[in-house]
Amino acid sequence: MAKRNARCQYIYEALEPIIEELGFELIDVVYARENGKLFLRLLVDKLGGINIDECELISETVDPIIEQDLQLRNHDYFEVSSPGLDRPLTEAKEFELYRGQLVEVRLYRKIENKKVFTGELLAGTDDSITILDEATGDEIDFDLKEVAKVARTISFD
Repeated sequence: MAKRNARCQYIYEALEPIIEELGFELIDVVYARENGKLFLRLLVDKLGGINIDECELISETVDPIIEQDLQLRNHDYFEVSSPGLDRPLTEAKEFELYRGQLVEVRLYRKIENKKVFTGELLAGTDDSITILDEATGDEIDFDLKEVAKVARTISFD
């Protein structure tokens, strides 16, 4: 499960079913101060990616819920955006959404003299992931406790 503070988890749990009903995945909620301004940011995605019109639809749908139902009014900015290609994948829901895509797995410690593995994401749970290694063609299982970061990537081959 993603590491969210209590406020972000509260917002996530309130908005996730609404966003899923629209056909999208709520990936994360970020409620943070940046350059002196308070941002409430929803990171959303769907298989194949999300576009600006879809972000606008989500924003227009959940903004009244945020203001009226959740009574969250002290943020300076509210944004709905894609999580971006390099955002770390951290939970089973994300592994399922991006299954079949190319990922880079960075480890805390070397395995067979390697710390970075690239391959197709085959499966994942909140405890482990499996990739089809691009270099060897082998399926490799990783315990997430040993993984520093899993993120989507692009191959330029």
